[in-house]
Amino acid sequence: MPSTLTFDEYELTMSQAFWRAGRTHEVAFELSLRSLPRGWGYVVAAGLADALDFLADFALAPEDLAALRATSHFDAEFLDACAGIRFRGDVDAIAEATPVGPGTPLLRVTAPRIEASLVEGALLAIVSHQSAVATTARRIVDAAAGRPVSDFSLRRLPGLGAARATARAAWIGGVAATATTSAGVDLGVPTTGTMAHHFVLAYGPAGEQRAFEDFLREFPDRAVVVVDTFDPTHGVLRAIAASRATGIALRGVRLDSGDLDAESRQARALLDAEGFGATQIVATNDLDEHAIESLVRAGAPIDAFGVGTALAVASAARGVSAVYKLVAQRTADGWEPVMKLSAGKASDPGRHQVWRQAPDRDVIALVDEPVAGVPLLAPVMRAGRVLAGQPTLDQVRQYGGAAVAELGPMLRRAQAPQSLAVSASPGLALLRQQLADATRPN
Repeated sequence: MPSTLTFDEYELTMSQAFWRAGRTHEVAFELSLRSLPRGWGYVVAAGLADALDFLADFALAPEDLAALRATSHFDAEFLDACAGIRFRGDVDAIAEATPVGPGTPLLRVTAPRIEASLVEGALLAIVSHQSAVATTARRIVDAAAGRPVSDFSLRRLPGLGAARATARAAWIGGVAATATTSAGVDLGVPTTGTMAHHFVLAYGPAGEQRAFEDFLREFPDRAVVVVDTFDPTHGVLRAIAASRATGIALRGVRLDSGDLDAESRQARALLDAEGFGATQIVATNDLDEHAIESLVRAGAPIDAFGVGTALAVASAARGVSAVYKLVAQRTADGWEPVMKLSAGKASDPGRHQVWRQAPDRDVIALVDEPVAGVPLLAPVMRAGRVLAGQPTLDQVRQYGGAAVAELGPMLRRAQAPQSLAVSASPGLALLRQQLADATRPN
């Protein structure tokens, strides 16, 4: 049950004005990808399952209405009319984890106007955030070239409310595990954890080996120790000594600072020389796809990566430019297309279908326009109920990995990628021109 604080207030003010004017008939909104973030060739559409859960549970609780009454901003009769409101509309959407290009509608909401208006902010927040994280994760996983990547984003998130969604989206994007425990409990995402520097600091410089010994005894099957609290070379040697002292295999050492290329080479040489060839080297330290790609190209002997900040700030630093726009409204004569003409922010009129003609090429058309290709928008909710047969999270992840792999290296590369091509159908192009001509002053 959403709090009133999940609404952008203009959704409420407009809804009251619509209600007063009797403009509550059925409308269609589309949540679209206006453009690609700089340096990206595609965006992984994510967040659909959470968006559908939100819509299925949507309602204004009595305490929400009481809080709105207390503000004195809204008419009492309007709030009374909202007492029984729920989302009763339809949703058509592109399958979660599908890579898409600029201008693409990711989902369409068809519902009474007030219901469709009140869910705008929440849908944008869910889909924009998870799409940004999933795409960032996929780019990082690609850069790692087969080396596993773990999600360490929790401590860098803007708030705890983003923890589950970020871990979920990162899993869709291909990470091997997450350090966010709740995602393991709630979603079944594999979890992972090493140790922080303060574990070693608790023992002091002279007690570094003892710290490693105690940790190995506690977690003999999964112990990865951080070796650069004081000095990475001494740390690796003490980790080796701890493994020998306890008789427990050293699963891995983690490097979290300095020149990761040079330090990983030094660590690998020490481990191999002492017969610890099976011990893995894990690298962290504010990594992103560009840093990881550089390390991989340089041949750094790093076996796995942990990424935190790049996933945590994906929405803020690499914002997916999603918008939620009215595209059509029901009249006595049927569906009337509408179009926003604002400079640089024009919207596509009418209800749309997206046709995939090749892995790297889509066409946006009107819903009743015959176009060659595979249609991407499909029914996922009718009359406020999620349709049966929705994929599991693991199925979404597997599908997304295969779909991105089909794009080819030019779209997937970290530096200066090509963009997934998106064009308008003849029918959509004609409707754009007709509405633009009809709207402009003579």
